[in-house]
Amino acid sequence: MTDLDEMKNVIVATVRDEELASSACYEIDGYAKLWPFVLMVNDWDVWNRGKSALRPEVLCWLEESGVSYDLHLFLSGGGLFGFKTRHEAAQFTLKWSRKGPAMPVCAISAPDQSWNPHPIKSTFEPPYLGAA
Repeated sequence: MTDLDEMKNVIVATVRDEELASSACYEIDGYAKLWPFVLMVNDWDVWNRGKSALRPEVLCWLEESGVSYDLHLFLSGGGLFGFKTRHEAAQFTLKWSRKGPAMPVCAISAPDQSWNPHPIKSTFEPPYLGAA
């Protein structure tokens, strides 16, 4: 999951200022020493419009999941996520990198219903309560 050279190449290719690119590469090296699994999440579906903060759905998912993580923001937008375990990094990747299936985020005590794809017996129909 952590390919530091690839991350550095992306930084050098996207940042025009040589000094900023060098600084960002140095930050990646330092960050990788603190966190065993590092993900660069610049173009993922986790950022607000300005890529300066995480969307509330992402924060809610992280809190509900209870994963150990850290976020490092770049000045140019985007950033790095560090995780303690491979499993936590894989969960985050599946959920937010647009590679996994779309799932509801931060479900708030939804009623316990099983999904039924039948057009007449859909989940929107009230449950059968038995004989009247």
